[in-house]
Amino acid sequence: MSQIFPSTRSVVIVRDATDQALRLMASDLIRYLPDGLFPRLGKRFVKRWMRTFLIQQHGVALVAVTNDAAQQQVGFLIGSTDQIHHVADVLNNHKWSLLLSGTAALSLRPRVLLQFLRTRARPYLLRIAGRTSSPRATITKTEPATAVITSLVVLPTVRGGGVGSLLVDEFLAQAQREGSFRAELVTTAGAAGAGVFYEKIGWVCAEERYSKDGTQIQTYRHSLPEAEAGVKVPCLHSDVQRHLTKSIVSSQETEFKDMNDLLSTL
Repeated sequence: MSQIFPSTRSVVIVRDATDQALRLMASDLIRYLPDGLFPRLGKRFVKRWMRTFLIQQHGVALVAVTNDAAQQQVGFLIGSTDQIHHVADVLNNHKWSLLLSGTAALSLRPRVLLQFLRTRARPYLLRIAGRTSSPRATITKTEPATAVITSLVVLPTVRGGGVGSLLVDEFLAQAQREGSFRAELVTTAGAAGAGVFYEKIGWVCAEERYSKDGTQIQTYRHSLPEAEAGVKVPCLHSDVQRHLTKSIVSSQETEFKDMNDLLSTL
């Protein structure tokens, strides 16, 4: 369903993404979120991976377009309303197609292949071989769902006009409708990341850590209205903070959260 939102610079429509939007979404992700493994695998792989958010039950793929004749795509968001189930569904339904596409991309990129072998090969191979438990295996029916924003991109020409906030608001509304009790995301720490933006719109930093590539990153949370009130805490390196976020961190480090955990930029 389309929805019209006014921003301070223009009027945009936030709506569900389509297959036709994927080409530009993939290009923008590679351009504006270049860190991590997935963007380095090229547009074909990124497009195939991003399509899983369009077609899987718990996936969310939104685009923001200008409400004029040009219908210019100025931003997008991908994520899931239930991260653990979404990853499990993607593994069950798309593992081999993504594996073949990723292998082909790596074969054409020797430097990326060497980095993959150094930082990620063992856990990937273990999961593919079935030696790690499926995310679904550890979920009970009563366990509340956590929604995760995987990537958020807004074009530089419209940043500061409210487009990012509108995309996040629509994502949170969908997550709440589907019963998620909180939302999470990961961004680069410091000025290179989007932490300041998320704090302005009510997100709380829960943890700082380092990605597989050595980048300092932060996990942010947002409790949904129906959720139990959580404890708001500053970014710390304490063992307590790490214990509180252990389950979410582990789910973010599957192959479908392996974009250096750099999930958002504005």
